[in-house]
Amino acid sequence: MSDLPPPEADLSALAASLQSDARDSTVFFRVLCATLEGALPAATTVEREHSLFKSKRQAQNVSVHLGDDTFEAELRQGGVACRHIHAVHGVGGGLPYSKELGMDQWLTALLAGVAQDAQVSAAATAALRSLTT
Repeated sequence: MSDLPPPEADLSALAASLQSDARDSTVFFRVLCATLEGALPAATTVEREHSLFKSKRQAQNVSVHLGDDTFEAELRQGGVACRHIHAVHGVGGGLPYSKELGMDQWLTALLAGVAQDAQVSAAATAALRSLTT
């Protein structure tokens, strides 16, 4: 028996807390990237804008790789664009399936992927806990 809380409640709580910062897309995106880097460092890649000053290098893109799934978000003028890419295996090597999602859908799918990995991995379990506390 796992001592992990039910994922549905945690997913809703995290999505709500992150969305509360969504009034300013830049601030929201900065919080999102920092949260993902801290919780899933091995799975998360953040691309930052180029600047001579390290403190001025703002995050522009984030990718989280969980098994066959990749979750990408990009800071754009006026908001954050999100995509879920799923690698399909099969004859001919398969082709990736990509779908644009709204932020709420993207967060829900990402956190469901983390929760699924948490069932297999202790590191993912710790990551899920850090995302939801």
